[in-house]
Amino acid sequence: MKLKFFALIGLFLLVACGPTAVEPETEPASRPTVIATAVAQLTETPTQVATAVPTALPTQTPPPTPTIAEETAVPQPTTFTPRFDRFLPFANPEGGSNSLTGLVRQGAGWQLERIPYPTGLYNEELGYALGTDSVDSDYAVATDRLIAWQFAGGGGPGSLAVGQLFIVNMATEEIEVLFDNVVSAGWAPSGLDFAYILATDDTYELRWRTAAGEDKLLAVDVPHTLKVSPDGRFVAFTRESWYEVDGTPPGVYVVEIATGRETQISPLDRAGFGGTGPFYKPHWTSDSSQVFQFAYATDDRTGTPFETGYIWGAADGSFSHLLPLSSFTAFFADEPLNNPELIRCVGGPALVAPNQIVLPVGECPPFGPANPEIAETAVFSLDPQSGEVMLTAVLPTSNTAQLLTWDVPGDSVLILNEGEVISLEIE
Repeated sequence: MKLKFFALIGLFLLVACGPTAVEPETEPASRPTVIATAVAQLTETPTQVATAVPTALPTQTPPPTPTIAEETAVPQPTTFTPRFDRFLPFANPEGGSNSLTGLVRQGAGWQLERIPYPTGLYNEELGYALGTDSVDSDYAVATDRLIAWQFAGGGGPGSLAVGQLFIVNMATEEIEVLFDNVVSAGWAPSGLDFAYILATDDTYELRWRTAAGEDKLLAVDVPHTLKVSPDGRFVAFTRESWYEVDGTPPGVYVVEIATGRETQISPLDRAGFGGTGPFYKPHWTSDSSQVFQFAYATDDRTGTPFETGYIWGAADGSFSHLLPLSSFTAFFADEPLNNPELIRCVGGPALVAPNQIVLPVGECPPFGPANPEIAETAVFSLDPQSGEVMLTAVLPTSNTAQLLTWDVPGDSVLILNEGEVISLEIE
């Protein structure tokens, strides 16, 4: 069983930096209903967002707010049994890419389950709505809906890949079309409200849209990534030095949705390396107190070069550290490699909890995307004062087992081991 970690990095980089036009095919005989088509119009000016960051930001005049030409409130969810008890956004275990993968309860245990994307999602407005090479998406377990954006060209001052934003009801295959020029988006935990990044001529706007159709500006100069907190109160995002457009300091930020108040939790940033998919988004702890952001080693794109690793900080800005990948692999340096041509590497996904991170540590080729053939699931504790990394445990699994997600955050994890999903406690 192979761990999937960096295998999709090349694809995401291509998507983020160079959009690819998609050629339509013959329209299927059966296609989903388009509920509403409503392209954003720039007609109103939002209120200036309050900021509270370590470095004072210059006064900004944000671009006007998009509105919906044919206002359609996002429908309230009907009563239904969720498809998954745990959704797996990073990869599809045991192969397959054009589907949703998650875990469902089976008595006292768990079972892996995969739901194929609706087939034939094609119409004149959307083209290939769920072609895996041309879209990104986020799934809401609470409402069984995908929010997706199709890359169709470059937009904004950095000519990032942008496209049309739409919502797909997985049960009915109905589609609601929303905006053009969207870079990325993500659901709130309710599956009703969502955050999205809109490319304008002058900047990239982080915006918040409610189920009732209310739309407001949260922040500007937000080129790539976002993630709504588990409690639904905040959005974590990055400002990246490679896409500076109005002088705001780069780094990792948290903005409070209700007030628009920003907190810079790290001055380090991704510098334009990486895409918009699940791996590249900020990772919240389940209590919404801490944020982790993976970032590649920087070159001359930034004023503060650093090693590849995880940016880790408190959501209130009380501490901030860089956790280099070498700080994790160092604990395994004395163990012999199965192949002398391999190197120690860190796999994914990372599972995070307050002052804790769980990672697969394995063996990878010296060049190219990291894709460990074999790996150990290691638990590390983190010191918020010093940023020191300490190895807490190596879980008793075969070195081909796959780390899936938390069972109980901070206490136990779910592992796919020889086709069986098992829960392992962290001692």
